[in-house]
Amino acid sequence: MLRILVTLILIGVASAGVRAQSGHYFLTHYNPGSDKINYLSYDIHQDKHGILYFANRTGVLQFDGRTWTQIPARGAIYALAMNAAGELFACGSGGFGRLRLNERNQMEYESLSDSIADTRNVFAAVSAENEVYFLSETRVYRIPAQSSKAEVVASSSGPDNLFSGLYQVGSTILVDSENEGLRKIQGNSLVQPDFLAGRHLVFSEPSPDHSQYLLATDDGKFYVYRNGGLAEIFPKDSGYLVTNVVANATWINDQRVAIGTLRGGVIFMDLETAETVETTNYFTGLPDNEVFALHTDRHQGVWMAHEYGFTRAAPFLPFRTYNHYPGLAGNLLCVQSFRGTLYVGTTLGLFSLVERQIFGTETYEVLQTIATEAQEVEPPVTVSERKKTRRGFLGFGKKKKEEPAPEEPAPVKKQAPAVKHRAKVQKTRQVLRGVQHEFTQVLGISGKVDQLIIVDDRLIAGGVGGVFEVKDLVGIPVRPEPSRAVYYSSGLDALLISNYDNEILMYRPVAVGWKNEEFPDSLSLFADYFFEDNSQNVWICGRDRVLRVGVEEKEIVDAEEIPLPYTSIDKTVGLAYGREVYITQNGEFFHYLGYKNAFVKYDSLPGPKKYFASSGAFWFHDGHRWRTVDRRKQGELKTEWLALFPDIRFLAPAEMGKSLWVITASNDLYKFSSEFATAISESNPLFLKEVRNQQERLSPKKLSVDERESALTFEFIQPEYVSLQAIEYHYWVKGLQSTWSDWSTLNNVINFPFLPPGNYSVMVESRDLFGRITKLDTIEVDVVPPYWKRPAFYALEFIVFATLVVFSMRLNVATARYRMLSQFLSALTVVLLIQFIQVVVVANLSFRSTPVADFFVQVGIALLVLPVENFLRRRMIRAAEKSHH
Repeated sequence: MLRILVTLILIGVASAGVRAQSGHYFLTHYNPGSDKINYLSYDIHQDKHGILYFANRTGVLQFDGRTWTQIPARGAIYALAMNAAGELFACGSGGFGRLRLNERNQMEYESLSDSIADTRNVFAAVSAENEVYFLSETRVYRIPAQSSKAEVVASSSGPDNLFSGLYQVGSTILVDSENEGLRKIQGNSLVQPDFLAGRHLVFSEPSPDHSQYLLATDDGKFYVYRNGGLAEIFPKDSGYLVTNVVANATWINDQRVAIGTLRGGVIFMDLETAETVETTNYFTGLPDNEVFALHTDRHQGVWMAHEYGFTRAAPFLPFRTYNHYPGLAGNLLCVQSFRGTLYVGTTLGLFSLVERQIFGTETYEVLQTIATEAQEVEPPVTVSERKKTRRGFLGFGKKKKEEPAPEEPAPVKKQAPAVKHRAKVQKTRQVLRGVQHEFTQVLGISGKVDQLIIVDDRLIAGGVGGVFEVKDLVGIPVRPEPSRAVYYSSGLDALLISNYDNEILMYRPVAVGWKNEEFPDSLSLFADYFFEDNSQNVWICGRDRVLRVGVEEKEIVDAEEIPLPYTSIDKTVGLAYGREVYITQNGEFFHYLGYKNAFVKYDSLPGPKKYFASSGAFWFHDGHRWRTVDRRKQGELKTEWLALFPDIRFLAPAEMGKSLWVITASNDLYKFSSEFATAISESNPLFLKEVRNQQERLSPKKLSVDERESALTFEFIQPEYVSLQAIEYHYWVKGLQSTWSDWSTLNNVINFPFLPPGNYSVMVESRDLFGRITKLDTIEVDVVPPYWKRPAFYALEFIVFATLVVFSMRLNVATARYRMLSQFLSALTVVLLIQFIQVVVVANLSFRSTPVADFFVQVGIALLVLPVENFLRRRMIRAAEKSHH
């Protein structure tokens, strides 16, 4: 039985090792990046818009995936709770309250505990439907449904029995105290619960649909509450959890949970099997093993709060990390899977991921039958009585000579029979404690390795250190001199090596090793890259020309030189797709035309912002996503996911082309598995976060601004926490633009330095990795001129001055003084009339304004007003003539 048990343990450890080699969860790290914001947080929640809130020592932190915002509260915040209506409540050192939007569409903290004296250090909060409960060491508070008035439910019995925890299990609200343990709230009193009476809880965490609860007690036991009953579960790694002090938990889905500890990071566990599916700790990329809070967001990402900020683990993202295994050194340059083993080339050599078995000494007891050997038994000793003698008077007389005693026969020894008995015996043995995966350096290769290729079941490594064949973690030199490019030509059945002396060398495989073959000196050049087309032509790419080498029956038959459009200092790479040959140089694509024997610019593909060739494939980034010329490969691999990493520097196929190895510029190594790449089913909503001018934030409900304050900024957001590259935006401001802007990850913020008076319609759309578009309702903006530029003001001015003109004409205009005044008022009235008409025309006609257009508008209006001016002049002249008569 013991042997069977040991075998089962070894099988379990071995299976854990196999799982570990599959990589670790994709982790993203966040921190506010401000010295004014403390990183220590105690609780995490997410609202209906997808925005995250953190209970922080400096208040409440708000994060939308791009921007951190601090919401001031009364001191530190210890816990958050959200009711069924989506209202978010917070409690802390200064009492408790709720977060609400103010008239400027910004979150602010509103205290709800001011009506209750001496309310402070409230450290726990839970929500049951629309009721919210809060807990301090001495009181239980409640905010009833449809009310904002707080009330005290119960108080502690004394300083020796302070409250220590507040939990929800189903419809029951439990209060934990130091001496009495768990009690439930019933009305305004605390009574014995139906389960776990007198026990102490560490956490009680509801499942996403609140149909199940995961509970942990302070004695290291775990339970699941469902259908009104409590069932104990037994995690396979319960010893690890208890040793590292269980602190918190969160459900990922109905089957998988994450359990946080204070010393060992986070354990991800399958509830059906109680198996650990992943451990996230310092050795797998978590900055700190002490986890203060856990939360699962709407996309099943697990947030972990620690002393250095926040980390998000993505269990269901089709990426797994491999660079956190120990032993890997240098900047990562290339990667290849060979015979089930992972090899990584770096600036310091070649490394292989190997499995190390960890053994330990174990002492155990066995019950054995022990036979005692037969022993000789000594006979009993007999003492002869000494003969009494007289020594004279008072015994001092002369001693007489004693007579010798008669000799007695020697005693005979007896043989005792052997005895058998059963006893426990201690023994030691070497047992398998675990399986650890680590990188080890391949012997003999210490220089930079930037190429790994497989040739007929042989692994070839090339770089500055030379070209090597890798056998059993040892590098066997093919050519130890530095190489610039290495390529295996199937047409030539040879390995082509470009060195730093601008030579091309050729090696053919033999039974043992490689044989150097002659390669024409006339074909040697500064070669960056080799590739072949479907006619077995070998193309050799240089900086200013390309050589096309014809091959027949593994021999070179001809060669032709084709000049390149430019002389480039960047690497020139190319590929053959079907019968077509393409190269890229200086950020442009060129297509080979055989009848011209030249490369011409190819406009059907966008100019690559970044590009590289690896493992026989060509990849480029068009400013939005990674693409390859082979569209079939794009569809099979679901390369949309690669847009999460705009800084990829190497890609290589894995698992017969079903997966990809990915190396990023941040020195991360990922394995992308297309079979697990499913689109996120539900995106967070797109919404207007804020509108602001240079002085303040504005209410988005009615956007009517003065022309003098028309420098506006609109900020939109669709929360996404995997990567900033996951969501792109574009916008169209009708009345200012003629069409949509380009898609960009930065277009969620729209800045207008100045908006002329008028009515505008702002339309915004977002697009995720998979091309799904989310539209936002149109936002209407009205920019009004200052009152002295409005038509009504000019009309009033015109009426006033026209009245003065009429009044002056009725005066006695005989004198020169009144005549001059009347002429001045008439001219001013005409000017105001022109300005009034111009304002009306501009306000009601929509056209693109330019200085030339403004000039012709003013001329046209002046011509329209000319009859009015003539009329006033004739009236004044006739009035003057009448006064003379």
